[in-house]
Amino acid sequence: MFTPTKFLRREKGFTLVELLVVIAIIGVLATLVLLQLGTARARARDTKRITDVNQIRTAVEQYFEDNGGVYPTAITAAEIGRYLTRVPVDPLTSQPYGYAYNPAAAPSQFQIWATLEQTAAALTSDADIDSSGWSGDTNSVGAGDSDCAKTKTSCVYDQGIQ
Repeated sequence: MFTPTKFLRREKGFTLVELLVVIAIIGVLATLVLLQLGTARARARDTKRITDVNQIRTAVEQYFEDNGGVYPTAITAAEIGRYLTRVPVDPLTSQPYGYAYNPAAAPSQFQIWATLEQTAAALTSDADIDSSGWSGDTNSVGAGDSDCAKTKTSCVYDQGIQ
């Protein structure tokens, strides 16, 4: 026998189809948010790389001023630790940034570079210094400057004195 109270009691819950639709919508939204989060993290790491290279450049220039117009032969705590509290490393790989100097005896030129994860059109058109053959080409992040000259998108941020 049909009674109104039984009918009302059955309508209080959600059907399986309704639950599956809501779960699918939440899943799609979560996927979109996580994809954007990965891009934001990569941009944050790139910003840190650019800031680190600027800090290293400033420390190298201070070293130059204090050491009679000669650049350091390495980017280590022993060489430039006086000008930095710690020597920055790549935020993803924890490897040191690329550094090259020239000439070997009394360096009067240097180059510092980092490999960015996100490539922007403005940065891919920059003119990288060709430091192939220089001393101290550490070939750390991005396999060094020789790769930067070949593929501008793999090493798009560098600074140096030509």
